[in-house]
Amino acid sequence: MNTRSESSSFASLLNAPLRVIALRNTDDASIASSASGGAFVVLAHAMLNRGGVVFGAALLESGMVEHVCAKNVSELRALQGSKYVRSDVADTYGECYDYLSRGVDVLYSGTPCQIAALRSYLKKRNVANLPGSLVCVDLICHGTPGQEIFKAYISWLSAIERTDDGIHGYEFRNKLMGWGLYYYYYYYRSGKRHEKLGQASDDPYYSAFAKGIIYRKCCYSCPFARIERAGDFTVGDFWGIEDCHPDFYDERGVSAVLINSIEANEFFNDYCIDKCEWIDSTVENVIARNGNLAGPTKRTEEQEQLAKEVEKAVADGDYDKAFGVLLKPRLSVTARIRRLLPWKAVRFLYTLRR
Repeated sequence: MNTRSESSSFASLLNAPLRVIALRNTDDASIASSASGGAFVVLAHAMLNRGGVVFGAALLESGMVEHVCAKNVSELRALQGSKYVRSDVADTYGECYDYLSRGVDVLYSGTPCQIAALRSYLKKRNVANLPGSLVCVDLICHGTPGQEIFKAYISWLSAIERTDDGIHGYEFRNKLMGWGLYYYYYYYRSGKRHEKLGQASDDPYYSAFAKGIIYRKCCYSCPFARIERAGDFTVGDFWGIEDCHPDFYDERGVSAVLINSIEANEFFNDYCIDKCEWIDSTVENVIARNGNLAGPTKRTEEQEQLAKEVEKAVADGDYDKAFGVLLKPRLSVTARIRRLLPWKAVRFLYTLRR
């Protein structure tokens, strides 16, 4: 999806935002388990409450990230939170069509390219004449690594932690230390549960993701990294809200929401407006700290060469070289000390500092 002809073929599927808001979910549990302000949960709950279904990315027990369908609130939990790896949409486009053809409303969330591909697929199948209604939610996307490198990373992590049977739980974004870029995972060794919490800059995979080194090649020329969006809604972190809307800042997280269609505005007004706290904002405020609304991530020639070396190491099965050497982050003294402490102690010290 990164050629000029492909970009022009999707142009008719894109819309400029009609409205921009900052949003906080009013449910404490929902915002705690969300990456930012819980906007996706507000939209998803609204769809479930009207008898619809919700599609989104879930991290499966196998370690794969795959799109699945949630039919109730309990199934929705797996779809919450960021997944910093390319999700396999599997057969969900067809499933979406089947639900719509039976008159079941659908909310489908994904990266902008996934949403554009879904809309293109449904357009070919004449979805306009189906009885069900579709609401699409795209993400402010930086780019996505492939499944292979994430699978290799989890294998490497299991090996260095000397786990009994691998990593049991992994979260790309966790709020035990507040709103920010913190990961969390746990495993078992000798029957004892071990938990690890860390910052993006401390971890080889997360650090490389944050620096834009390990995305798929097409992400660096993505035609969907722009103000005009494929989704009815666009959601992401409202980074920098303390600068433009200081009174609305919340240490638990705030979402930026772009409302890109008349149907989306009606959906929000009819089903969501009293389920959250929100204020009007501007595209300029959101884009100030979300550069991928203006263009795709760029990487230097040096980073591109590093990515090729990492790709080769992963293909050769040399995970130690990939993550323990090539992508090994340079840790500050503070980070080295933090790594030696239990995460609960780190959290306690962090709370004292604040």
